[in-house]
Amino acid sequence: MDFYFVKYRLKSRITAEEGIGFFFGKVNEPPEYDLLIVPSRYSNFLRLDLSDDYAAFIKGFNDLKSKLSSQIPESVDLSNEFLSYIKGYISRKGGQLFGAELSAAVKDSDVDLVQYIVSEILKEWAPKIEITVEFKQVSYQEISAENFMQLWQDFDSEGLVDVLKRPDIADLAEIFPLVDPIRGKVLAEFDVGDPIFFVILNVRNSENLEKLKLLYPKHFSQQGNVIPLPGILVGKELIRGKKEEYYLIKVDMGEGLLGRGLIPKSIKIMSEVQRFEEKITKSQQEWNDKLSQMVSEKPEQQNQNQSVKLAGIRSDMKSHGSDFLIAFLMTLMVLGIILIVSYFFTL
Repeated sequence: MDFYFVKYRLKSRITAEEGIGFFFGKVNEPPEYDLLIVPSRYSNFLRLDLSDDYAAFIKGFNDLKSKLSSQIPESVDLSNEFLSYIKGYISRKGGQLFGAELSAAVKDSDVDLVQYIVSEILKEWAPKIEITVEFKQVSYQEISAENFMQLWQDFDSEGLVDVLKRPDIADLAEIFPLVDPIRGKVLAEFDVGDPIFFVILNVRNSENLEKLKLLYPKHFSQQGNVIPLPGILVGKELIRGKKEEYYLIKVDMGEGLLGRGLIPKSIKIMSEVQRFEEKITKSQQEWNDKLSQMVSEKPEQQNQNQSVKLAGIRSDMKSHGSDFLIAFLMTLMVLGIILIVSYFFTL
């Protein structure tokens, strides 16, 4: 567990207001938070699903925030007033203490305690507020995978497919950087020559793949890149999609081998070298332990697991007409994201 993520929905019959908000923070540190409040007559606008993962929920929340500001102006004042109150509450209590309390409750999966902590904040605002809470433990790799999935889902609507067919990048390895929503930096703050940390999703040139395996033997298994790598940012270019902006990046993975990535402009990327090195040391040992477990499995069980994965891939492939999207799905399923979600950065 690297982060705690608490989402809640509130309803006050006394003030005739309803809202939806969240707390998101690094373990034992003060949270980032936001909240949207509307008069109860507009409650049908608050259709976010509290069970959504981090990337989907935050995207939906930000879209809703923009919609409310343009269609229900009074919502902006109500939300800002409530946010000022929450800021004052956390300041009085102490941000570090508040973050530690939420971290402990989420880590222990204590539903009643999380509910109590959120209720304690809101009860001073208005009595008898009805609250629904959902929460989740989140790791770096889960956020990276979720953001990659969100990007993949938007490829057609954003008109991004042709970008990656450009001759100068068409044959480069596909990469995706590690996402760090709290301490990370957006790519606009990275300079050419800065270190960047990433996973390799697909290497199109078999010779280059073998070179990478020689450079980083502990970072690869038969399935692909299972432990993230450090590289150097050697190029970035702003790309405008139909709805959002993206950075097309080039990364030197070692000995002049280049990778490419198309990253949403707003995503924060891990930038702390020390944090990365600490995590890599831990994940290498975990991966070695997992390998020992896999070797000890019965062949029949391994074959059965592989058949299930391949069946899922074939099923998804039937629903997409674009060869490029099929390649992306194969990459996602086979060459790293699932392994990373399972084995990397877990606590």
